[in-house]
Amino acid sequence: MTTWLNELVCADDAAETATGVIGHIDGERNFRWACAGHPAPLLLRDGQASELDTSHRGPLFGLLSGHAYATATVPLRPGDLLLLYTDVMVERRGEDIGQGIEGLRRVLVSCAGLGVQETMDRLMAAFTPEENEDDTCLVAVRLG
Repeated sequence: MTTWLNELVCADDAAETATGVIGHIDGERNFRWACAGHPAPLLLRDGQASELDTSHRGPLFGLLSGHAYATATVPLRPGDLLLLYTDVMVERRGEDIGQGIEGLRRVLVSCAGLGVQETMDRLMAAFTPEENEDDTCLVAVRLG
């Protein structure tokens, strides 16, 4: 699907490049995902938060026609919280994006034990810029 989406963007002369994560959680709690130049999802497990491995990351959508995107699979456990977010959540002018991701990771760790809505509220309060120049999206999935 990711490769197909890239081809659609590449074929549209009016389209610009974009980043993205496309994933699916199967019935056995495996998160299979592809990445087009986007920051990695975060996984909160047992009070620790970490970025998922992005060694399979591909180029931005619309950048390289014909690129076959790879996928990675992460087994999820009951109680895990998977956090996907747009890059505007962690990008700040004059600051390395890695600093923003680390800040998001630290706040996510502070949410261990909270419900999903409380976690979302805390993250949005900490990371929603006062003046949004771009879209902001945050998706949290807790495995039961």
